[in-house]
Amino acid sequence: MTRTNNLGLYVHVPFCVKKCSYCDFLSFACNDETALSEYAKALRRDIVCKSEMLPYRVTDTVYIGGGTPSLLSASDMTDIMRTVFDNFNVSEDAEITVEVNPGTVTEDKMRAYFAAGINRISIGVQSFDNSVLARIGRIHNKNDALNAVRMAQKAGFKNISIDLMFGIPGQSMKMWKDTVRQSVFTGVNHISLYSLQIEEGTPLGDSIRNGSIIPSDEETDREMYHTGLEILRNAGYFQYEISNASMKGFESRHNLKYWSYEEYLAAGLGASSFIDGKRYRNCSGMIPYLNAVKEGISTFDESDTEQFSKREEMGIYVFTGLRKTDGFSITDFENVFGVDFFDVYNPEIIESYKGYMEFDGVMLRLTGAGFDISNKIMSEFV
Repeated sequence: MTRTNNLGLYVHVPFCVKKCSYCDFLSFACNDETALSEYAKALRRDIVCKSEMLPYRVTDTVYIGGGTPSLLSASDMTDIMRTVFDNFNVSEDAEITVEVNPGTVTEDKMRAYFAAGINRISIGVQSFDNSVLARIGRIHNKNDALNAVRMAQKAGFKNISIDLMFGIPGQSMKMWKDTVRQSVFTGVNHISLYSLQIEEGTPLGDSIRNGSIIPSDEETDREMYHTGLEILRNAGYFQYEISNASMKGFESRHNLKYWSYEEYLAAGLGASSFIDGKRYRNCSGMIPYLNAVKEGISTFDESDTEQFSKREEMGIYVFTGLRKTDGFSITDFENVFGVDFFDVYNPEIIESYKGYMEFDGVMLRLTGAGFDISNKIMSEFV
């Protein structure tokens, strides 16, 4: 199943100042510096253990996500990066990303990240409108977000990404346009546009269910999506994935691994790995995770380790590959699975979605209109 000697490393920091109203990720509110530092120490031990699984692979991307990794102290982040470099065969041109929240980052932290070898910053801006930020429970405001970009640039970062969110209840088209334009004006070279997903069990989901908040309608959501992309295209960005656009050469190499069926290891609470056709997930209970790390045993949750059938893996390959604007190579598919693509999937599927899918004899991809019904199309291959 291995397609390349390269490997991605994901490092999970599950803590935030507080949970946003829409978030259902594995994260917890925590402002206890001692607890944060203890987790960072455990995380470093986990990184060492994970490195022993594939000692000869070249790590060409590292992604520190969360949660809010920037909640950790600068010294803890420096120690984590030192552990990564000491234990993984990190390539000289590796892309190394850390996610930051504008409300928790400082100039000292930005300088420490850069000095530690991190070369890409992903900033969770979501919006440059203070009323929208308050509505979704973000801890920062517009000025914090602008300052975070400036601090990253001042620290020496050339590769900076901004996450934006649309389809938020009460968010007008003008608010959205202003946010996307403001992102362009900052000069960052990567911008992600995410539609708000209403998840059960979140405060926002509960508010929508009880009728106290009215969700955005599908038509408005799609109009915001295409309007945002148009602004980015006009500013010189190109869309390379359903939710991501960048300047040429600044695509997220780590995230492309997920969409290109490449392998990755993960350290940290509840983090997932994909190695040799198997999908592993670290235990999601903090005490079991810390105990496993302390005892030097596997942090994998054996009840949450999956090896899908070959047919299921084919569906995953197609599903993720179609997220990219370039789509995926039929030849590549056949090399991975050893079968003819059209022996598995009926060519009539492609014909039935004419105008929404394109096949040039090599690459299969979705069109712009196809992205609007991507879930329906992808379900045909799963």
